[in-house]
Parts: sequence; C-alpha cells; structure tokens
Amino acid sequence: MSEFFIREASEKDADDIAVLESLSFKTPWSKEMILSEMREPISHFFVVEESGKIIGYYGFLHILDELHILNVAVDPSFRRQGVGRALMDSVKSEMSRLGCRAATLEVRESNTAAVRLYEKAGFSLAGVRPHYYMDKENALIYWLEL
Repeated sequence: MSEFFIREASEKDADDIAVLESLSFKTPWSKEMILSEMREPISHFFVVEESGKIIGYYGFLHILDELHILNVAVDPSFRRQGVGRALMDSVKSEMSRLGCRAATLEVRESNTAAVRLYEKAGFSLAGVRPHYYMDKENALIYWLEL
C-alpha cells in the first residue's frame, strides 16, 4: 500500500479541494464556500497528497471537545486504495491532538462506500436526519467516541 502525505490545507488548496468536491458530491461546495469555511477560526482542513497531487481531503469544525466532520472526499481514481482509511486515521490523530472525546458526521443514506469506511473506522450509527439533503435524501448520523 502507498504511503500518503497528509498535511493541513491552506487557502491555495481551495481550487483542488473544489475539484474533489465536484467529483464526489451531488451538491458540491464551491471554491468560495470552501475559502469562507477555511477562514473560520473553528474550521480545520487537511489534504492528502500523492506525488504532489491532492487526491483527498477532509474538513471539520472543532467545537469544545468534539469534532464535526464537514466533508470527506477522495479522487475517484484513488478510491479503494487506502486513502479514505488514511484520512480517518488522521481524523483520529487530530481528535487526540485537540483533546476531543468524540466526532460526528452526516452521510447520505445511499453512500454505502462511505458508510463502510466510517464503520470500519469505528463510527457508530446514532440516528437519521430525514430529508437532510437538498434532494430530500436522508442523512445518517454517525458518532465516534475515543
């Protein structure tokens, strides 16, 4: 398995993150939305690189002793190669570094690949948000407690 380089993202990464968004989500965040969120003091974004190319990312809000994961995306051509697992390991490292006891996220009910990734990372289903997404699809709420 390849070794991936994960680092904190900067505003210069917003274009690449926006591309990942457009490749990964039905309603992707725009570059402007990403930049706006990056500038929030409680927001943190990380990217994963291979050979200098950004192939994945995640962002979260750090609120008290919890992380709220905003988005996780992996370039489709790099999926099922351990990138998602590396990102989840990074989330756990950040939780420890920041002294967080838990992390939460929402995921589309139909996104079975992401659900499997989160469950393998130790997240547990905590509930459902009916009609959460703009197309009225339900969101599954997942929690991870350290």
